[in-house]
Amino acid sequence: MSATQYRVGVLGCGNVSMDHFTGWQRCEGAVVVAACDPDISRAKMRAEQFKIAKVYDSPAKMFEAEKLDLVDVVTPRETHADMVRMARDHKVHALCEKPLCPTLAEATALVDEIGDSIRLMVNENWRYRPYYTLIGKWIKEGRLGKIVHYRISLKRENMLRNAQGVVPALVRQPFMAKEERLLVAESLIHDIDVTRSLMGELDVIASRLGRGSDAFIGENIATILMENKQGVTAVVEGVLCSAGYHIRAGNRIEISGTRCSVLLDNAVVKLFGAEQEEHVFDETEMRQKCFDLSIQHFIDRVRDGKPFWTSAKDQLGTLKLVEDTYNMAGPVRQHV
Repeated sequence: MSATQYRVGVLGCGNVSMDHFTGWQRCEGAVVVAACDPDISRAKMRAEQFKIAKVYDSPAKMFEAEKLDLVDVVTPRETHADMVRMARDHKVHALCEKPLCPTLAEATALVDEIGDSIRLMVNENWRYRPYYTLIGKWIKEGRLGKIVHYRISLKRENMLRNAQGVVPALVRQPFMAKEERLLVAESLIHDIDVTRSLMGELDVIASRLGRGSDAFIGENIATILMENKQGVTAVVEGVLCSAGYHIRAGNRIEISGTRCSVLLDNAVVKLFGAEQEEHVFDETEMRQKCFDLSIQHFIDRVRDGKPFWTSAKDQLGTLKLVEDTYNMAGPVRQHV
């Protein structure tokens, strides 16, 4: 493996790959040398955008032809396990998009199978957003006192038809129309992971799922009630058929503490109570920043051998909460 510049191959050149390629372009210590997608035109498009030398329409061809150090798996979730196994077979360390696998059972089996044969990190990148890490820092410093309640919510109108009859979410990710497990598995998995990073390990106490748009078969309304090991209630909720909310609106977080409380809204973080502090972020910048930071973290931890913050094993904790949410929710309530 190169001592200075790691050689990277990217598997998958769809919509979300733009954020990945941008992150790799901005990182230190690695360079993308190959892009791969079954639709070779998409691989060529990314190669032209980011000045990548080689393109492939087959992962097997890419692994055989290129001497890779690292691979970034940005393929559909049901293909992740096979892509990671291929990386293992070629002794290439892997960064894998979330979720590691569609189900907890599959992910657990994969983690056990891969073991220590390669370094494997999940790109659960939301927790790397600077406003979340700032809140985490305040919590660790004890500035909130004792936390007594936590809520994180995500509200958007991107799963509603607009005036032109177009569903914005399906323009970006068409596959979502047919996903039976939708909002929690695709979007709120991020919010659940952020909650774990801030509140520690959790148990799901109750959950309810609903559907408020006829463009999907899966849920786009969810309320999840959880509790951490200290008995503090944490609520995770999402409604992506909320008229009037921006299609890329960010999260709102409310944390109640006995010394200070925290509010994150419209990318503004406020600490208030015994002391006052406010930080303003740019939401669009934060979306790309978390890819930049997670990719750099992957490179740095491969280089120094230290544990990943979002390791494949850590992902199992988030996937368990996702699985428990679906198991406890029962049938999806229909609101269409």
